[in-house]
Amino acid sequence: MNTNRIRIGLLGLASAVAGFSLQGCFAPQPLPECSVTITAAGLGLPPYLVLLKKIDSTGTAMDCGKKQKMLVGLQRYRTKASGGAFTLAIRAQPVVDPFLGYTYTGNIDESNDCANEKDCQGEGKPKNACVHTLEDGGVELFDGTPVVPTPFDPMDGGDPYDVGHVDPMDGGAAYDVDLANECGPVDEPIERRDPADPDGKNLTVIGDMPQFPTAGVCGVTDLKGGVENFQEERLVDGTVLPAVKFGVEWTDFKVLNTTKIPGTAFTGKVKITEEDCVANYEALGFWPGSFYGAAEIPCTPSDPSKDQSYAPECDPVADTDGGTRIFGSGINPDFVPVCDKNLEQVIDGTTFGTCVPGVDLTTLK
Repeated sequence: MNTNRIRIGLLGLASAVAGFSLQGCFAPQPLPECSVTITAAGLGLPPYLVLLKKIDSTGTAMDCGKKQKMLVGLQRYRTKASGGAFTLAIRAQPVVDPFLGYTYTGNIDESNDCANEKDCQGEGKPKNACVHTLEDGGVELFDGTPVVPTPFDPMDGGDPYDVGHVDPMDGGAAYDVDLANECGPVDEPIERRDPADPDGKNLTVIGDMPQFPTAGVCGVTDLKGGVENFQEERLVDGTVLPAVKFGVEWTDFKVLNTTKIPGTAFTGKVKITEEDCVANYEALGFWPGSFYGAAEIPCTPSDPSKDQSYAPECDPVADTDGGTRIFGSGINPDFVPVCDKNLEQVIDGTTFGTCVPGVDLTTLK
């Protein structure tokens, strides 16, 4: 047997396998598909924070054209289970998500008017329950139980009729309440609705999204929706929330899909309509990561003399050695996040800035 021939044959086979493997490594890889980060507060996935730069505005409504930011939720899907075109749904504040959305409030129900729930029900101490004076002069508790004012006794040193006697309707022990503890109005959430669109579907903007990016950009076209005509709502005190047109309409919407930004940022122009105000803005949206659990990460700039500067709360890198910051902010490190002191948010009476990208995201490839 010719062992040299066998050795050469094995060597050739090994070389062929190695060559095949190397060729596989350097073979052209398929393009990444266009994508976005699904936002759902129930899953701990915050929406995109959108930074707004005013272009122009018309109207006299309060703070018209002065918006600096808003929240936007995104979802990409296919129109058919077996395939079909790719579609992007854009849901903007004030209706980003049931857990995060903004709602109007007002007193539309007198039956629960109390200073707060604890005072209203007495929090296990019936004598602390608040009372409600009726139009006919009668007095009752929050649940409709009658209260009988106790005749004034000068020896008590109190005010006339400062005590009310209660005989519980459920047969429990009688007790007295303080008539001065008058129930206050309670505001309830008001879901403003469009009679022609009771489910609010038209507030979601729908657009066509390509399957693959072009030069790192996924342009969204044929955008529809984003406008609602809210009906009038009347409050208990006679105040009227007037019928109003509300709209968030997008144009030039581009999702950034590059190696460094895999669908976690977008640019566009947005027209926001509320009451008589129509304002146009340039928009930059970015997803802040899910560690903090909210789109707006509060921060304190280390250099207050600058509009934007470093802040530990924005740093993506954990300070494991110092032990003061066990985790990073969650923001993409390529965004080089900084603290914008002008993008204010107030938490428990303290004013903070907000973490934002420190570089032009459209230049990241």
